[in-house]
Amino acid sequence: MNTIKFKIQSYDEASNSVIISFSSDETVSNDPGDYEGFAFQPISEYPDITDMEELKKKIAEQGIALAEMNKKYEDAKANTAMQNKWKALVGQTFEYNVSDILQPNNEVFFTNEINVPPTE
Repeated sequence: MNTIKFKIQSYDEASNSVIISFSSDETVSNDPGDYEGFAFQPISEYPDITDMEELKKKIAEQGIALAEMNKKYEDAKANTAMQNKWKALVGQTFEYNVSDILQPNNEVFFTNEINVPPTE
């Protein structure tokens, strides 16, 4: 990715939120308005930054991951081979023992936490 582009769709005064959508030079559309918007609260996220150019760069930095997500979605939507593999599984039931899925050193305790084994 070489460029990130964003569009401020709206501003909500009650929450001081801006709804922003993102595109990049790798997404199908270069128009960020063609993509889903996400809520940001720049006033509370960056209370000490008053320079608008610096704030816009902070938003663009956060948008890199969102534009990459848009690109991955587009790639998945175009991957008919993988779609056909999933369609072939319709109606089937699968079962696994939890011990076969989770490795002891990587057991997940909370949805946002993973136990990473120490590096040697």
